Amino acid sequence: MLGLKHHQPLDITPPTNAGRGLTATHSTAGLRWLFEHREHWGLTMDQLGILLGGIRRRTLTDWQQRANRGDEVEVSRDTMDRISLLLGIHKALTLLTPAGHEQLAYEWFQTPIELMGLQGTSIRDYLLEQGSMDALYYVRRNLDAMRG
Repeated sequence: MLGLKHHQPLDITPPTNAGRGLTATHSTAGLRWLFEHREHWGLTMDQLGILLGGIRRRTLTDWQQRANRGDEVEVSRDTMDRISLLLGIHKALTLLTPAGHEQLAYEWFQTPIELMGLQGTSIRDYLLEQGSMDALYYVRRNLDAMRG
């Protein structure tokens, strides 16, 4: 600890919960988007459940029916963070594709790559094998870095 008192942190204002939190409206919109794009990503409902932190198919099906009826679906903070990371991964992949070729983003998600240390595994398969929040953050950070 001796050396720490001589270093100033880069940001000296710690974060606070000063704004409106995420609501069921946010989670419902995110879920609706995931359900609409799940097949483009080559994901079954069970696999989507893995990416969302171990959510069972029955629960996902219930959420999908409720969202399709226009009802709001409230999810845990962990699930909401995972939805956000998946949307960010899609956005990063889309920004890496040529304009008007969003289909490439879906293909890149499923194609084995040598980038990011994945050694011939697709992003999709890596995320499913790991099933962790850390894996989602890892992919998101690396894709964001690639696009600059």
